[in-house]
Amino acid sequence: MSTLGRPTTQSGYEAGSVHKVGTGQGRELKLHHIASHNAGESVNETDRLTKKSVQVTQMYDDSKPKKKSEAVHYYYQETLKDLQYRSQIKVIEQVAGEEVDMTPKSIPNDAYAEQFIKFNLNFLHQMANFTTMSSKTASRSRTRSSMRAGLGGGNKQSIDDLIGGIMYETINFDPYTFKEIHAELRLPKPYTKSFVKITLRKSDFFELQSQPQTTVAKGSTEGDEVERDNRTYEYLTVGKGKIRRRSDNDAQTDCVLVTSRAVNTILLTQETVGSYVSNFEMYDTLHNLVKPTFSVGTAVTDSQTQLDVEDGENPEDEEAVVEDTKMSNQIDKLLKSPEFRNAIMYMGRALSSNTNEAGMRRYRNFELPDRFCQDVEYAYSMQLLFRLVPEPSKDERKAVSDIDFCRTNGDILAVGYGLYSFSSQRVPTSGSVFVWSIKNPGEPERAYYYDVPVTAISFSSFLPCLLAIGLYDGAVEVRDVSSLQDVPIAISQRSTSPGCSPVVAIRWIKQVAEEDEEWDIDPFLSLSQDGSVTRFRIIKSPFLLGFTQMTLERVEGHSEGIYVAPSSRIPCESNRHPQGLSITTHPLQKDIYYVLTDEGCIHKCSINYQHQYLEVLRCHDGGVTVMEFSPWSPKIFLTCGNDWCVRIWIDGITRPLLELQDEMTPVHWAKWSPTHSTIIVSINRETANIWDIRRNLLRPMAKHKMDSSFNTVARFSHCGRSLVIGNERGNTIFNALDDMPFSPHFQYDELEKAMYKAIGNDHELIMELKSIGFFGYPNKSAVF
Repeated sequence: MSTLGRPTTQSGYEAGSVHKVGTGQGRELKLHHIASHNAGESVNETDRLTKKSVQVTQMYDDSKPKKKSEAVHYYYQETLKDLQYRSQIKVIEQVAGEEVDMTPKSIPNDAYAEQFIKFNLNFLHQMANFTTMSSKTASRSRTRSSMRAGLGGGNKQSIDDLIGGIMYETINFDPYTFKEIHAELRLPKPYTKSFVKITLRKSDFFELQSQPQTTVAKGSTEGDEVERDNRTYEYLTVGKGKIRRRSDNDAQTDCVLVTSRAVNTILLTQETVGSYVSNFEMYDTLHNLVKPTFSVGTAVTDSQTQLDVEDGENPEDEEAVVEDTKMSNQIDKLLKSPEFRNAIMYMGRALSSNTNEAGMRRYRNFELPDRFCQDVEYAYSMQLLFRLVPEPSKDERKAVSDIDFCRTNGDILAVGYGLYSFSSQRVPTSGSVFVWSIKNPGEPERAYYYDVPVTAISFSSFLPCLLAIGLYDGAVEVRDVSSLQDVPIAISQRSTSPGCSPVVAIRWIKQVAEEDEEWDIDPFLSLSQDGSVTRFRIIKSPFLLGFTQMTLERVEGHSEGIYVAPSSRIPCESNRHPQGLSITTHPLQKDIYYVLTDEGCIHKCSINYQHQYLEVLRCHDGGVTVMEFSPWSPKIFLTCGNDWCVRIWIDGITRPLLELQDEMTPVHWAKWSPTHSTIIVSINRETANIWDIRRNLLRPMAKHKMDSSFNTVARFSHCGRSLVIGNERGNTIFNALDDMPFSPHFQYDELEKAMYKAIGNDHELIMELKSIGFFGYPNKSAVF
């Protein structure tokens, strides 16, 4: 080992030399000692280090340890000097032939090192007091560990400390006792969160988006742009290019009253201005108004007077005749003028609003019941709004045979007057159809008169201005109620519809055309009393194109449905065809229709099959008068008939789910409420009964007798909060349904719950109903 010409220390090492401490596989640890400028200082530092080690060992080997304050003070003084010496040592480790500096870093803060040393000494002293009965070997090992921790660096810990769970990060350098620990834990922590004061001031209004609703004329440049934008919107939302999902749910919205483009007028401005009219201007104006009116009549009467004078007759005697002729001609022309008829209609509306304003406001639902009212009572009451009384024709009373509302305008309804019961002892010799408007309950706005009673009417669902009318002699005609002319659009003829039985029902059907076929107007079906169904189509001709769609046959044997005991007498039917009473179309399948007969059966038919039925279901022990599907389910329907019952059925089960019966009288009409999924209104000859299957199945919630005359038919208004009832006297009574329960938000859920509750005791029927599953409209909560 060579030297570099520097003095040698007492420990036998040369100052500034490199010493090999230990060797391993591929690595070598070297200790570089950085000598001081004075070799004597190195000797002294080494002596101090040796002396310190001996003293610390002796301190813990004695049976009586020294005082804590003296040991800490001495150790603190000696350690500061050792740290200064230790900063001159550099440790280098060779790894894979490269030198890596492994020198421990010095503690930058002396106060931090002082607290760390104090804690170590205090902890060691406490451990020594607790382990006085332990062996000297364990004490020495702990002493050596403590010494190594003190000599090794600021962040080195002994093996005993690591075993005892003492980590460097969890050390609190202030020495304290266990009592102080518990005292500090019991002290409440002060609230150190700060408070922020916020001042809100009104800012300027910024309009982010404005999209006003405008209407443009079709065919213009703006109209083409709007149509192109609408096609793009449909493509992105419901077409193949949709980019987001949508779902339909129940929602309660307010009724918004809108007007069409036909009634929109230009904004009128009023101002006070001065004007002057002379006598000459007044004379000219009056002369211009009178001259066209009397031009034709005056010419005729003047020429006739001139001829009479030439014949030698007295002109004074003929003067009165001339005046009467002028007046009669004037009245005839005035009554035939469309402008005069419209003027009378508008004047009648204005005068009628003075006496029927309260009923009109209630019919239009201007004041809806408040859901937050505390005094609500479910009384199921009916209030009379107004009465439509027609003027009798030919001085004979005619019953209300049918009522129908316009599909797009709930203020317009058509009432057919004629024969309701075909077993009546007296058949009226004439009939009529009046088109009424709620704006004028006193006078009809259209009147059509016939020489035979009217038995059925129906507005088109696809072209609302068309009205189909069925007559007692089997004839059918179609009229346009928007036209002021009294001429029908098309009528049936005997060559295509040879039947002569009364038409009892008419239903419009949606046209299912082929790809290469296009029809302007949808066809309709008419049911005759003899059991024949005829399909009519409107073509470019004054006559309807009709052909036989179906001819009913009597049911042989026992059909599905309720069981009817056979009669003890041997029946001998005089006619092999049953009597048709009503016709109903399916709410979803446009090619399916149902025919109701006097046998108590429902015949399910299709427009694609002309000679066979799809199904036959016996619903009543007697005639079936009405079949109506629920607005919230295309599978649930009700039927009423002459066996005093109202039954509720579901498609797929041949047993009735519910059976409602209260009085021993035939039920003429029954229908689901458009606003409540569990409310049914039925009409018999004397009363109107309101059923709520959610509350009571044994008796109706309310009974109302509207008039002394017998009831015939009834209809709900489009909103469902008014009921129109016709009677045999010819009056049509508008009634408001008040004190009704509030409409539930989830109509289908309430209907389903009421159904399962009603059949709770019949386990077999519950299993059959559960097997059907969801029986509502797909992706919809209601259909109106």
